[in-house]
Amino acid sequence: MSRQDSIKDFVRNILGCTCPDKVFEEIEDRRVAPVSSPHTRSITIGGRLLIYIWNVRDANTLRENIAALLAAGRKERDERGLNRFRAVLAVENNPSHFATEAQLYFSQFAGRDERIHLHVVAAADLEDI
Repeated sequence: MSRQDSIKDFVRNILGCTCPDKVFEEIEDRRVAPVSSPHTRSITIGGRLLIYIWNVRDANTLRENIAALLAAGRKERDERGLNRFRAVLAVENNPSHFATEAQLYFSQFAGRDERIHLHVVAAADLEDI
């Protein structure tokens, strides 16, 4: 499976995105240095969808950095005129443990912005992309 197909599979089957096939014809995948946000990978799909991937190591790191991640993603989404931003938190063990706390911070940050989504996934789900 090509990297593009792996990304499409991840976005559709793990994140639940229902974007049409045409959108997946254009995928920009880049590694980034964590400067103002802790994410290390940014994927843009079809000029519509922005995805940040952050490998979260522990709960303290989550608490200290999730607001910066969400703010950076919303800012980039808006500046580039994209439709949606999906923040993906990849954790080694027990994603549901992190999901509860992450969701609390997310709901406080996102408010009524329905174009931001949060996903907490097992790091293993990202191995092929």
